[in-house]
Amino acid sequence: MAHKITFVHSPHILYDQNYGVALVPLWAYTLAAHLPDGWQADVFNTQIDKNLASVGAADVFAFSGLNKDLDTIRAAYSVVKKLHPDAIFIIGGPMVWSLKQEGKISLLDYFDHIFILDGEKTLPEFLSRVADGSHKEYSKEIQADRFPISEAKPIDFDLLRPTVKKYYGAMVEVSRGCPFLCEFCDVRVLPGNNRSNNKDPAVIVQELDQYAKSGITQVQFVCDNFIGDIKWARNCVDAIIEWKERTGSSISIFTWLTINLYKNDELMTKMRHAGFSIFNIGVESVNSNSLLETAKVQNTAVKMEEAVKTIHSYGFLIIPGFIFGFDSDTEAVFDDTLQFYVDTGLVGGEPAFLYGLAGTPLFKRMERSGRLIKTSEDEAAVRKGNVGVERRIETNIKYLLDSDFLAHGFVAFMKTYLSANYQFSRFEKHMRIIAEYGNFIEPPDSGGYASISDYLKKQAFNAENLRMLLARIWYILSKPTVFWAILKGRMLTYRLSQKHAGLDVHFNYWAYVWTNMGMKNTDLKREHIHLQSVDKDYDFSDYVLADENKMTADSKLHGDEKTEQQARYTNKALETILQQHGSK
Repeated sequence: MAHKITFVHSPHILYDQNYGVALVPLWAYTLAAHLPDGWQADVFNTQIDKNLASVGAADVFAFSGLNKDLDTIRAAYSVVKKLHPDAIFIIGGPMVWSLKQEGKISLLDYFDHIFILDGEKTLPEFLSRVADGSHKEYSKEIQADRFPISEAKPIDFDLLRPTVKKYYGAMVEVSRGCPFLCEFCDVRVLPGNNRSNNKDPAVIVQELDQYAKSGITQVQFVCDNFIGDIKWARNCVDAIIEWKERTGSSISIFTWLTINLYKNDELMTKMRHAGFSIFNIGVESVNSNSLLETAKVQNTAVKMEEAVKTIHSYGFLIIPGFIFGFDSDTEAVFDDTLQFYVDTGLVGGEPAFLYGLAGTPLFKRMERSGRLIKTSEDEAAVRKGNVGVERRIETNIKYLLDSDFLAHGFVAFMKTYLSANYQFSRFEKHMRIIAEYGNFIEPPDSGGYASISDYLKKQAFNAENLRMLLARIWYILSKPTVFWAILKGRMLTYRLSQKHAGLDVHFNYWAYVWTNMGMKNTDLKREHIHLQSVDKDYDFSDYVLADENKMTADSKLHGDEKTEQQARYTNKALETILQQHGSK
């Protein structure tokens, strides 16, 4: 008799994520490909079917998600547990690792077993024990070894095929890890993750081929840094181009990478031919000492303005990560960032405040210095239940800059950011860079990752998304300055498209991001922002530098091989701050 596992995907759904459309839940179909003999799988995705009461019986129910999904996972668990009380309930994924690092793993105690780290090997071993009845020997927390992604299998397309048409796009995992040192990043603190671990390009192409045959051409390449291993990246791009030429397939790709791509003209050219369209790149700050503070060495080694322009000039769109609140930030941070957006033609991105992610060197430094704001579970529950002013922005760090300045400054920043004249000036600069640099490569066979036709097809069959789409249209029509700027942008796109085909995706993306930010933040006020800073009489003799102690065997085990190197960069910047405040 076959056993059954059901993967329950119940994310906290935000309309502004992924254009308000559903992407294939990668984790579920990846793990389904690794099941032992005698097991069959099902996937229940609350993004496409909200009726949890229809979930059928299974021996095991598996959940996964990010920290933001904690409440929706608990709600889904409660429904399914009531329906199938005798089943085994397990959870894994990024949220588990994060809560473990923060000492809050008890938030998941209602699950029978909690899987920490990768599940490709641990889950099938566990299921085999369930089948023979010996799984009770496992402890509640099951610690896994890292799975070598070079041994990855293609996802279970047989399981996906019946529902694939319900998804806007695919998620294809291509690598794990990043070789860089950023102090705030939680990617590098996973065991073995401070280097690139790459999937076989042949397996990637196999997955792309299956998606293309299913009619899905919008793909996210899931990774921490696509060019972390530049030799592998070249081989992967070459394999995609060869596949496209051989099959005539069409594809558009969004991925994550670092700014040093701009140095490689040949790779950028090939990536355009392969179908790469949008990159998420962490710019982080326009202040060079802030970049040094967080050990963002790949950014300090380049002329950032020219690097961004160069990448734009090939026809790529950049989603820039910007962070406010570094110790090195000055009161010019908001104005300087606004100017950088215009000077470089950046049309996307949503700046945020520095946050200490559990397990990162930043988290540990803030904790040692007494600048980490810790919220107990009881406090969080009370806050969540309070009726009053909504806290839209809240962090866990006490900043050196005055919190009132930061909050008022961000409100003023957002007001300028959303203004019609400012937005059009950004878009116009972006398009002029493409037109004037002479590097532009037309997208070979697709409307780009932000394809309006594919997007609208999915919106039309989802009532909530259709409502938000109509709200977006009303946002434009109800504001004459916004409508006029959008119209000017459309006319500019049409004019430049006569010589540079494929620019519609740039207009679509700009209009989407602008209106999205507008609907979220038009009414943003000071009271919506809850930040804290150090006391005015803060004693800088208590200012804690990064820990440069020799690495222990345990820290190396947990992926901190480069922490000493990162600490040296961070301390160089922090010592500058100490000197500015007259302290040694």
